[in-house]
Amino acid sequence: MRKFTTLLFISLLFFSCKTNKEVINKTLTSSEVERGRFADLYIKATNLAMLENTDKAIMLYEQCKELRPKNASTYYELSRLYALKRNAGLAYKNAERAYEINPSNKWYLLQRAIVLKATSQNKKAIEAYEDLIKLDKKNLSALYELAQLYQVSEMPKKAAETLSRIETISGKNPQLSYQKYMLLMDAGEETDALKEISSLLKQSPENGMGNLAMAQYYEKKGEEEKVFDKMVFVFEDAGIRTDTKLNILMDYITKSKGDTKKQKETEKLIATMKRVNPKDVESYVAAGDYYLSKKETKKANENYEQALEFSTNSYPIYMQLLENEFNEKNYSKVIEYATNAIELYPTQPVLFLYKGMGYKERKDFVNAVSSFKMGAGILVDDEKLEFEFYSKLGETYNDQKDYLNSDKYFEKALNVNGLEPFMLNNYSYYLSLRKDKLEKAAELSKKSNNIYPKNASFNDTYGWILFQQEKFEEAEIWLKKSIENGGNLSGTVLEHYGDVMIQLNKESEALKYWNLAKEAGDFSDKLTDKIKDKKYYE
Repeated sequence: MRKFTTLLFISLLFFSCKTNKEVINKTLTSSEVERGRFADLYIKATNLAMLENTDKAIMLYEQCKELRPKNASTYYELSRLYALKRNAGLAYKNAERAYEINPSNKWYLLQRAIVLKATSQNKKAIEAYEDLIKLDKKNLSALYELAQLYQVSEMPKKAAETLSRIETISGKNPQLSYQKYMLLMDAGEETDALKEISSLLKQSPENGMGNLAMAQYYEKKGEEEKVFDKMVFVFEDAGIRTDTKLNILMDYITKSKGDTKKQKETEKLIATMKRVNPKDVESYVAAGDYYLSKKETKKANENYEQALEFSTNSYPIYMQLLENEFNEKNYSKVIEYATNAIELYPTQPVLFLYKGMGYKERKDFVNAVSSFKMGAGILVDDEKLEFEFYSKLGETYNDQKDYLNSDKYFEKALNVNGLEPFMLNNYSYYLSLRKDKLEKAAELSKKSNNIYPKNASFNDTYGWILFQQEKFEEAEIWLKKSIENGGNLSGTVLEHYGDVMIQLNKESEALKYWNLAKEAGDFSDKLTDKIKDKKYYE
C-alpha cells in the first residue's frame, strides 16, 4: 500500500511538470500582450492618482490612451486629473471624448457637466445636467447645479421649475419656497410667486422665510406699514441665519437715523435677535454697533462685553471697547480691558499702547512708561505704531520732568516720522516752556504750522516760542492768528496774547485779554497777580 502511494505521487508530479512546461512554452498573442500592458499601466496610474501623485498618474494614463484609444474610463480619469491641475482645456477635451465613447454612463456625463460649467459653457452644461438627470432622476446635487445654471443664465422661471423638481424628491422646504418666490418674482411671475408664499404661510403662518418674502414684497410695493410686523416673525425664527438678520438690521439702522419710530422698531428687532440667539456673538456686536451709532456708548459697551462671553475671536471687540472707553475718559476701564486682552493676545503691541495711555492719563507715569516700552519691544515692521510709542514716551517722560529721556524719545519719533504735526507741536511747546533749544523749537513749530496753518494751538505754540525769544512783535502776529482761528475760546491763548501786549507796552490791551482769559478758564496760577499788578510774571 505504501509503495503504490509513492508511485502515484511520482506519476502526478511528472504530469504536473509537463503541464507547466507546456504553459511556459506557449506563445502569447500581440493583443494579449497589449491587454496585459494596458491593465498594468492602468492599475499603476490609478494607484498613483490615489496617492495624489498627479503628474505621474497623468503620464501613465496618457500611455494607456495610446494603447487603448477607445477606452472611455481612461479619458474620464484624465479629465478629473487635468481638472485638479487646473488645466481646463485638457479637462474638457478628455471629458468630451469619454462622453462620445459612452454617452450613457452617468459618471462621464457628470464629469462633462462639471467641466462645462467650470469653463463657463453654461448652455452646454445645462444640456449635460439635463441628460444626466434623465439617467439619474433623483440626483439632487445635479438638480441644484442645474437650478444654479438656469439662474446665472438669466432663466429664473426654469430655475424655479428645477427647484420644484427637487421638492418632488425631498419634499416642501421653506428655504426652497423662498428661493422659488424670489426667482418667480425675477421672472415677472408675481402671481405664481405670491401663491408659493401663500401656500407656505397657510401651512406655517409664523415661518420666517415666508414672512421675509412678504415683508420684501410689501416694501417693494411701498406698503411700509405692513413690513415691520412681518419682520418680527423673521427675527423670531431661530432657523434663519444670523447674517440674514444682520443684513435686515443694517438696513433698519441706516433708516432709523432721525426717525423715532424706526429706532423703536430697530431696538425691538435687536432685542428679539438677542433673545432668540442668546449665544450668538454677532447679535451683541450688532447691538453694540447700533447704540454706538447713536452715541450711547454705555449701552454699546454693555453689548460688546456680552459679546466677549461667546466670541472665539475677541480681539476686534476688545479694540472697540478700548477705543470707546478711552474716548469716554474711563481710563480705569481702558487699563482693565487692555490687561485682559494682553493675556489672550500678548503679541499685539497696540494693546500695550492703550494700557500705557490709560496709565498716563491717570498720571501713573511709571506704569505708563513700562507699558509703552513693552509694546515697543515686540514691534515688527510697524512704523506707525513705533512712532506712537516713541512720541508717547516723550510726552510721559516730560510729565515726569525727565527731560533728558523726553528729548531722547521725541528725537526717536522724529526719525520715524518728522512730519507728524501734533508731535512737532507738542515737542516744540515743551521745549518753549523750559526755554530750552528755542531755535530747534521754532523750527519744529514752523513745520507744524506749514502743515496746518489755521490750527489755533499750533499758531499759539509758535507765537509763544517767539515770545520766549523776545521777538514780541512777531509773537503778537502769531498769537493774533491763533485768536482768529478759534483761540479766542482758550484761556491759555488769551493769557499769552495779554502777555505779549504788556511786553509791547499796551497795558489796556493786556488787561483786556487777561480778563478774557480769566472768564474763559484754563489759565496759569500767575494770572491773578498779572491783572492785579499790571505786570508780566513767568
